[in-house]
Amino acid sequence: MYRDGGHMGTVRQRLRYSIDGLFARGTTTLLVVLGVVVVLVMASVSVAVVSSGDIPNEDMSVVDIVWTVFAYMYDPSSVGYDEGGWTYRILLLGASLVGVIVLSTFIGIITNGFSNMLETLRKGRSTVLESKHTLILGWSERIYGIVSELAIANENVKQARIVILAHEDKVDMEDRLRERISLPPGTKVICRSGSPLDMTDLDIVAPTEARSIIVIAPDDHENPDAFVVKTLLALIHKDPHGTSPIVATMQDVKNIEVASIIGRERVRLIPNELVISQIITQTCRQPGLSMVYTELLDFGGDELYFTRIDSLVGKTFADILLDFEDSTVFGIKRPNRGPMVNPPMDMIIEDGDEIIALSADDDTVVVRTTPRPEIDEAVMVSSPAVKRSPERILVLGWNSRGTFIMHELDQYVAFGSTIDVIDRLDHSLAVQELDDATKNIEIRAKIADTTHRSVLDAAQLTSYDSVIVLADMTLSDPQEADARTLMTLIHVRDIVASGDRHVNIVTEMLDDRNRQLASVSATDDFIVSNKITSLLLTQVAENPDLSAVFADLFDAAGSELYLKPAYVYVKTGTEVNFATVVASALRRGEIAIGHRRVTNGSTMVDVNVPKSSRFVYSESDMIVVLAVD
Repeated sequence: MYRDGGHMGTVRQRLRYSIDGLFARGTTTLLVVLGVVVVLVMASVSVAVVSSGDIPNEDMSVVDIVWTVFAYMYDPSSVGYDEGGWTYRILLLGASLVGVIVLSTFIGIITNGFSNMLETLRKGRSTVLESKHTLILGWSERIYGIVSELAIANENVKQARIVILAHEDKVDMEDRLRERISLPPGTKVICRSGSPLDMTDLDIVAPTEARSIIVIAPDDHENPDAFVVKTLLALIHKDPHGTSPIVATMQDVKNIEVASIIGRERVRLIPNELVISQIITQTCRQPGLSMVYTELLDFGGDELYFTRIDSLVGKTFADILLDFEDSTVFGIKRPNRGPMVNPPMDMIIEDGDEIIALSADDDTVVVRTTPRPEIDEAVMVSSPAVKRSPERILVLGWNSRGTFIMHELDQYVAFGSTIDVIDRLDHSLAVQELDDATKNIEIRAKIADTTHRSVLDAAQLTSYDSVIVLADMTLSDPQEADARTLMTLIHVRDIVASGDRHVNIVTEMLDDRNRQLASVSATDDFIVSNKITSLLLTQVAENPDLSAVFADLFDAAGSELYLKPAYVYVKTGTEVNFATVVASALRRGEIAIGHRRVTNGSTMVDVNVPKSSRFVYSESDMIVVLAVD
């Protein structure tokens, strides 16, 4: 008995296990099983009716009997309940009861299947059937800037698609994007939930069909570079022979080499901390330069394009600078060689060369068909280069970029320059190491809270040439960090405004919305970390060759953007066309691309100025030039 009972128990368990497995197979399997049950019941009842011989009408065929059974199963009222004998009635009653159960089960399966389908769609697990889309892997605060710039860049593209794969909830991602970004009618953003590190999840967003891929590490990831490296490995493994460019940022420059080995020429890596530090360094010494960089990086105005123009072959680089009315030539790209920014003026344009030009669009980079504007050599000035003097720079706050900034400043400033660092935490050891490693600057550190007015009054801000306010990265909330920055900035502005000496102020913000709150003039120098990174990623994703161009512009060793006094190039107080400014800069081996002017009390920065436009420059106006020094 024990053995039989155990055996029966095992059979019962196996039967239940089989049923559980059957129901776990999904809606389609359940519907098939239900259909089989219906067929078996109909066949059994029909055979029983025929065998009993108890039918209401002797003329009924087998088909009629089967149809009657089916009708009783799903609509008993359609057949007379008083027809036939009791055997016939009882058999059809049983069929009717089974029909009620089957119909209820059918409705439940359909309802549950539909609910599961909606839940799957809500979770964002359905496969994306797109091609030539821009794929973004990961989610962080900079996602808003990236999507916004991609939408502007693709305004002339029909049915532009941006696909995002991240750990976030699909509906939550869509809601947050909808709150922060207004997309043009032709652009659609498709969000999917999943891990960029998972090969199965990657299949959902069709990476092999993407036009370009942007990898961004989550803000709360403990090791952002590790996330990028793993994502690159997954992408390369998924599509080892793919050609779509992959763009990503790296926090630590030492990790770039590892990531480059993985992606080879397909991957473009942006050293996030270094680039932002380089821009802060250049901007702190040149008021208004941040506006120039923003104009170059965003898609709202003029951008850099690579264009091949055969009619320029045989000319020198200097010859072609005035061949474009509404575009500014930046450099040359040779076949099988990287882009050259501000190359030697006597370089000959060869067959196959592409020019790098700043223009409103790629189709506006055209050689002028009208005569060049007349160059007025009488107003051109040949001033000697201004000798650099030692500078005093104050750094309020400190973060990981401080080290990069110190090394960059050491390459720009004259010997004997001093930098004072004030922060609420003790950085004396790091500052001492930097002081030993630099040759042109002396760095000193002080512990104090920069949000206190007494601390800033004691610092004698007006004795400095520049003030750099860095974001407090020790705070987990970016809004709290920006709040401290704003408090410091308000005091700094008030103190500087009461003095009789101009002090350039550069402020690092984490959220662009806070920059808008703090900005009081068009030329305020704000460095928004997330925005700069977003702009760079988008530009390079749209044109991978721009990676080398921006690297050259930001690096102290190459050609950089400078704001130099207008009187160095042309006589002030005299009307002159911009072509004359370009010709004057050309004599110094520089490329004039725009200017910073004061008009009606308002300071504005313009780049890619038309050559025939005429201006009267004052002593305070500046020319934006691309130069080695």
